[in-house]
Amino acid sequence: MKWTRTNGRSPRIRRILVRLLAVGGLAAILLYTEGQWESRSGGRMLVADLLNRPELLLGAALAALIAAAWLGDLRTAVRTATRAVTVTAGVVFLLGVLSAHKVSAAETRSREDAPAGAENALVVVHRSYATGRGAGEHWQVLLESGEGWSARRWALADVGGGPDDARLLGASWTGRSQITVVTDSYRRVFNLDQDSGEPVEAR
Repeated sequence: MKWTRTNGRSPRIRRILVRLLAVGGLAAILLYTEGQWESRSGGRMLVADLLNRPELLLGAALAALIAAAWLGDLRTAVRTATRAVTVTAGVVFLLGVLSAHKVSAAETRSREDAPAGAENALVVVHRSYATGRGAGEHWQVLLESGEGWSARRWALADVGGGPDDARLLGASWTGRSQITVVTDSYRRVFNLDQDSGEPVEAR
């Protein structure tokens, strides 16, 4: 009789685990989607930094959904096919992630507060790639505005990336609310909107 009760609980526990794993996998995908959205210019930078992590969140989602598929399928033949498909998908995903991030880069980051105060800061990220098709130097010029969870990051310029691409010569505050970006092929000036703080390129 004791064995019968335990056996009766097993399918119910399995169903609960399957639901929890499926919900967890979908939640990880939604969190990553939110991180991707906030990674746009003007997005909330803390949310982007925390959630725009494909290796962590998509890997966790894949693992959770694979586990849910394995536990949820009770028929041996279908379970075997499900395992083969999900394992293959997992291997393809991991290989894709590794190939996308296999090129390492030496990174330096500089930060300059605005003359009007530390609420706005000009950030220049410099990456140097020694090998691969994208060998060369790459610069990102960013404006970080605000504090805490409401802080936002604006993309001002994306320079370089290949041996024949433009090079950044300088990026600096040229006024209390003005930023100038100079490369070997153009010069761009941005003025900060007094209400929203958004950088607007001067025409």
